[in-house]
Amino acid sequence: MKILILNAILYTPRTISQRRYIPQIASIEDCMIIKLGLEFVNQGHEVTLVAAEDYKPTNQQDFPIEIVYFRSMLPKLFLPTVLPFHPQLIRFIKKRKEQFDMIISSEIFSFNSLFAACLVPDKTLIWQEAGNHNRKFFRLPSLLWYHIIARIFMHNVKIVPRSLVAKKFAEQFRLKVSSDFIDHGVDGKIFHFQKEKKPFFIVIAHLDRDKNVMSILILYKKFIEQYSQKQYQLYIIGEGEDAERLKEYVQSNQLDKQIFFLGRISQKELSNYLSNSICLLCNSKKELNMLSIGEAIVTGTPVLTNTVPYSHKWIQQNKLGIAKDNWTEIDMYEIVMHNQYYVNNCSHYASQLLLSELPNKFIKQFNLE
Repeated sequence: MKILILNAILYTPRTISQRRYIPQIASIEDCMIIKLGLEFVNQGHEVTLVAAEDYKPTNQQDFPIEIVYFRSMLPKLFLPTVLPFHPQLIRFIKKRKEQFDMIISSEIFSFNSLFAACLVPDKTLIWQEAGNHNRKFFRLPSLLWYHIIARIFMHNVKIVPRSLVAKKFAEQFRLKVSSDFIDHGVDGKIFHFQKEKKPFFIVIAHLDRDKNVMSILILYKKFIEQYSQKQYQLYIIGEGEDAERLKEYVQSNQLDKQIFFLGRISQKELSNYLSNSICLLCNSKKELNMLSIGEAIVTGTPVLTNTVPYSHKWIQQNKLGIAKDNWTEIDMYEIVMHNQYYVNNCSHYASQLLLSELPNKFIKQFNLE
């Protein structure tokens, strides 16, 4: 098949002092949507990806997929961090629509999805991650979009949710929502299952206030003190403006022999730490689908999280760890004491999260009436 992927926002923008910005990065090879495109190619398909020029990497990279970057128009009105506006896509689709067999467009709240839905509804799937309204401008643009624009112009297009939360959200607007969801895929060539674990917890996050890593440090301190478990260390992977504050807390509490900051590491290194870890910890204040949660499950590492990530539903249902708000050091101890039970559950569920399964899942959705 010849597939067009519309995904304007290639990676997650960052926040500093309540201001969202797009960091310049050297490479996009680890971006989820790039990996999806490459997996389609590996399985014999041809892929074209359309993205916003704002997310173009600084280094030139060659991929076996065609990547078309469009300049974001009227960026002060339509923020490239939220709703990039690419009217050039209209002409692009009109000119090349006969070339493509299937179009996968990210998000209902997207001009790209709107243009595809209007021009080629019979070829378009909208892959929906959002499970709530965007909070910009008191949610008004999002409310208007879902209640009016989506109902009028997207009612004939199939919506494929990425989670149960996204499914329930999209169903409110009388759209054609699939009963099955397709999560972000995990690269099984990099992330491998490992049954035996080592005595350390892991955090994978951009180190800002929204990720709430400080709360994890405090809970970890309570865990090693209450249960005399100083042999269990904590590795923190990621960078961000909150790093110095977190490091100061570690130093002031004499935890520098238990807590280690690894910064930004390669996917191969990440896989090694994750597969050896006894548990992935998450206590974020704001999240959608965390890629690291899927990666943890595939490596057989249980997850301890609050209910902010949308994946908390299938963690609860399949007992892949513990997903509850206000989790404590008691829950950390539960994961440690019954680790192999959770590891075995992860091994049974892991195949459903593999990236290699996604092309066939999308094609199956496309072919369903």
